[in-house]
Amino acid sequence: MTRNHNANRLWLTILSLVLFASVIGCTVRYVAEYDASIKDEIVRIAKEVDLFYGQLLDTPSGERQYKKYKDDYLKIETDLRALEMRNEIRAFNNESTKQTKIALELWLEDKENHKKDNTVDDATLKVHRKQFARVFVAMAKGEGAKQ
Repeated sequence: MTRNHNANRLWLTILSLVLFASVIGCTVRYVAEYDASIKDEIVRIAKEVDLFYGQLLDTPSGERQYKKYKDDYLKIETDLRALEMRNEIRAFNNESTKQTKIALELWLEDKENHKKDNTVDDATLKVHRKQFARVFVAMAKGEGAKQ
């Protein structure tokens, strides 16, 4: 009985090790798969936003009426909404979706403030330009971390 018991223990140990090794070899993903096209899209939109703020800064403050920039606001808003949708469609992509929603909320807030005030001062533009750069860097790093 002892010999049979030891043999059973040996087989149980071997079976446990094999199962353990197979579990270690499998990875459970709780984040979306990396998508290079999403990262490229983030960088593209970041460039658009940076260009937008650069153009505003290059325009004298008295000539920064909202009407002149409303089409640019709408284009970038549409790009952010499309990115948000792409992120929402992907499974296990909650963090990227949250980051995109934050960028969209900030963008809409800037748009509404410009519309209400019909101008934007240099200090606000510089701060918001840097703020968006940080947001887009975080988004791109988040996507890159999925590799």
